[in-house]
Amino acid sequence: MRFLVLNRTPVAQCRYPEFLGEGHDVVLITDAAAVPADADERTAVLRGYAHVEIVEEFHANPAVELLALRLHEKWAFERLLALSESDLSRGARLRAAMGVPGHSAAGVDAFRDKYAMKSALWEAGVPLLPFAAVRHATDLADFIAEHGWPVVVKPRRGGGPEGVEVLHTPDDLPAFLARHPEAGTDDGALLLAETYLEHQPFHVDGVLVDGGIRLVRPSAPAAAGIPRDAPGTPLEPHDPLSGDLCALAVAALRALPAPRDCVFHAEVFRGGDGLLVLNGISAGARDGSEEAVPEPGFGLRLAELHLRSLTGNSPAPVPARPLRTAGPALLPSRPYW
Repeated sequence: MRFLVLNRTPVAQCRYPEFLGEGHDVVLITDAAAVPADADERTAVLRGYAHVEIVEEFHANPAVELLALRLHEKWAFERLLALSESDLSRGARLRAAMGVPGHSAAGVDAFRDKYAMKSALWEAGVPLLPFAAVRHATDLADFIAEHGWPVVVKPRRGGGPEGVEVLHTPDDLPAFLARHPEAGTDDGALLLAETYLEHQPFHVDGVLVDGGIRLVRPSAPAAAGIPRDAPGTPLEPHDPLSGDLCALAVAALRALPAPRDCVFHAEVFRGGDGLLVLNGISAGARDGSEEAVPEPGFGLRLAELHLRSLTGNSPAPVPARPLRTAGPALLPSRPYW
């Protein structure tokens, strides 16, 4: 089979030719930041690919799509892989243009557009914070009038904390709207408002294989001072919270048009009253950290399990329970005097 891979993960960690197995042509378009700077190391990690294109400006670069289409003319790809949540929409557009199967643009939009996602989840009864689409200043004013302060405003698309703002008082509004002049146009802005909740965050990561849950694992994010993309601390299976977190993530996944095979990631908030609400879910891997998240407990990488399962290339068995408990630690430097 001929695969096109869109990649932004360090290629030394996500070894597509090895994970997909022999008998496949794997063509790679990768972010330059994902390959080693050393020439010898670069040659070693790129061995096994049928063809490689390294792109300096990878994120949101429309030239990547033109490059993919040009390569398709030569290779006639049968599958396109884009594991990162930041590449899901790009991958869906290219599948449609190439006529290859996989997660459709409509299916991806149900995950990538936060308002569309939360609307579907609300209809399915998944617990959420109150939310509303914000196109104009009047939409935001109406939401605040109903729900009060503080209010969280975030882009409808995108992931992570980028663009997320908490408005605490009316004094915060003028500066916020000045940063979003599109809210004053006829087309309006693409923003989402939510009520603010003091919370403890949790992550739930896993893998879908042929429509079934192959692996699911909740974790608490790394503590303050540890890099954001570091793996969190997996919860113990006997912790009642572990089962509740997994059940909530799976319910959200079932309420949306998820592909039959994917890596997924959910973020859940636990309020001071102990109640859980879903903040969001993605049918893609967390940028930069998806390989490491389950590895401390299960000894498996999400991406590897997903890719080996796609081609039946000896996917590793998933243990019934984690093999160990592990997590990151921050060790301050020792002062010398």
